[in-house]
Amino acid sequence: MSGMDSIRPATAEDAASIARVHVESWKTTYRGIVPDEYLARLNVEERTPRWREILKSSDHLVVAERDGELAGFASGGPIRELIDGYDAELYAIYLLEKFQRAGIGSRLMREIARRLEQDGFRSMALWVIEGNAAVRFYETLGGVRVAAKERAIGGAVFTLAAYGWPNLKSIAAQ
Repeated sequence: MSGMDSIRPATAEDAASIARVHVESWKTTYRGIVPDEYLARLNVEERTPRWREILKSSDHLVVAERDGELAGFASGGPIRELIDGYDAELYAIYLLEKFQRAGIGSRLMREIARRLEQDGFRSMALWVIEGNAAVRFYETLGGVRVAAKERAIGGAVFTLAAYGWPNLKSIAAQ
């Protein structure tokens, strides 16, 4: 493992870097899954103001840095769409491709789980596009498929799968 890693709460100054990680990771993760035209339209300049807004109101948004570069981020809070037995949701977790499979994603997951648990949440779920390699990552961390729904993205319809952890402590303890 090279370099220095740190995980810290995101600040307003991180908006552009978070937008860059978001856009770049979508382009690498969903290449060949989501229509190319949709991915081509994603851009950092457009996303930055949106992230600036999210940062003002976000419950929990943390960033991971390695060697002074923002490598990834994760955010979570109260569940937005009811899934029986789950009270919190991982809204997003994204890592630049070059930082994947280095343990950073697991650390981000643990940090969000720890923060949600401190807020009194007991369980967590997330939504992921089926076919995304991250599904294996969630399963490795103990996530179990608990629901599914259809969603249109870029003119194509996808199945989103919900993965859940009935006990936040199980993630935080890893």
